[in-house]
Amino acid sequence: MIKRVAVVSPVNLLEKYSTDFHIVLTQYYLNSKAYRDFYLERRAAGDFIILDNGAAELKAAMDNFYIQEVWSDLQPSIVVAPDTIYNKYLTITDTMNFLAQWSEKLHDKGIRIMAVPQGTDAKEWFECYKVFNAEPRIDWLGISMFYTPKFSKRSKALELIAPTVHKPCHLLGLWNNPYDLLEDREFNFVMSIDTAKSVEFALEGLTLADWAKHRHIDDDWYFLTNHLSTSLMTKNVDDYVRLFKEGKDGSNNKT
Repeated sequence: MIKRVAVVSPVNLLEKYSTDFHIVLTQYYLNSKAYRDFYLERRAAGDFIILDNGAAELKAAMDNFYIQEVWSDLQPSIVVAPDTIYNKYLTITDTMNFLAQWSEKLHDKGIRIMAVPQGTDAKEWFECYKVFNAEPRIDWLGISMFYTPKFSKRSKALELIAPTVHKPCHLLGLWNNPYDLLEDREFNFVMSIDTAKSVEFALEGLTLADWAKHRHIDDDWYFLTNHLSTSLMTKNVDDYVRLFKEGKDGSNNKT
């Protein structure tokens, strides 16, 4: 069972820390030539690219016009349909409108579509999941980090859908504890994850094992600043990739 990892890092460190699996944020692609050029190069090299809609940072997806502008240029492997954080009704409506407008064109180009269930609570989230799981035009499901506290752990949400899910799932982001990955990765339908936590922790002088001390940094930290690579950052990235891909903790210092 191959697990794939996208490392989110500052733009100036993309070359150093990126794997061959990427998540690209629409708003940054449109606003940074360096960001855009890097991912166009990686796409030309045959890397796997998920084009995200920006909802995690902006709380609602960017307009379809901008998403379409980027996927037409980038030709990613997957496009994430519009969603709104914690809003089941807007998410279903916007996703279905997106499918009606773009699913045929995207599938004709070999681009798959990911939908992200949303809801005010675990019950609504599961209802939204059932709609998307049954929709044949949706190829992947994205399981957002924002539901970690609503289920106590994201693995509880994965347990809930395990008997019925029939689409591959990508884990969108990571809540504070990186060791949750050891449980999340055990589900055979969970194929991949993205997170900035390995880099973000290093900027706070923390190893992955120091997760309890972590404080949230502004969402634009990695795009707007030019951080230097450090040995701690490199270790955190290596440990994070190993955790998800192999289920092994390289730190020997887990709390």
